Amino acid sequence: MPRLPRFPIQILILILTSILLAACGVPALDGPTATPAPTPITTPFAGIREDPQRLTLIQTDLPAGFRKVDNTSLHSGHNAVLFMNPEAVKAGSGQDVLGVVDEITIYEDDADARDAFENDLRTTEADIANDVAGAENVDGDSIRVAAYEPALDGADLQRAFKVSYQLGDQKIYEYRYQFMVSNAIANVIVTTRAQANGGESEDARAQADAIAQAQVDKLNDYRAAPQ
Repeated sequence: MPRLPRFPIQILILILTSILLAACGVPALDGPTATPAPTPITTPFAGIREDPQRLTLIQTDLPAGFRKVDNTSLHSGHNAVLFMNPEAVKAGSGQDVLGVVDEITIYEDDADARDAFENDLRTTEADIANDVAGAENVDGDSIRVAAYEPALDGADLQRAFKVSYQLGDQKIYEYRYQFMVSNAIANVIVTTRAQANGGESEDARAQADAIAQAQVDKLNDYRAAPQ
């Protein structure tokens, strides 16, 4: 059984660093890195049997303006992808969704996925706060993490957290979702910019929930019926 990999924090740092550099007038990240060749996954049980590179979100699943800037696979049952909205990042202001990290891990069966989900002790408020504090230029004293209950439809198990922190001169809100669909576990992080007064943007939060729902729907589209 593959262990649930620790969320690729390097990708998250890439998002945060890009936001900070853009705020300082440095151009956003250049084009996407090469995507590794897919490794087909074939399993004899009912569930999700697709290559995880086909299961992660693509540009057309996201609001206008996003482009893929990085992609990584830790093993044949895992894929993670980073999207950025370069114009929103370069703007330096506005209640926008700035970046999306999407990670999929496929397990041998539903029971293995459920065990990994239920025993994943890294998704606590304290662990998430430590992850964010490790990113460059984040004000550690400003980090706030709280459990969040989005209305996602179609997940077998789910949990979510709302995270806020100060990054340079900008207030950031992140929405972190983890959910299980059949034998797949997804982690989605959506990074948004606060309102001018530092408050949470309801529009940006709604977009974040819609992005997470798109990933739930995509996994369900590939769920195979028992034979």
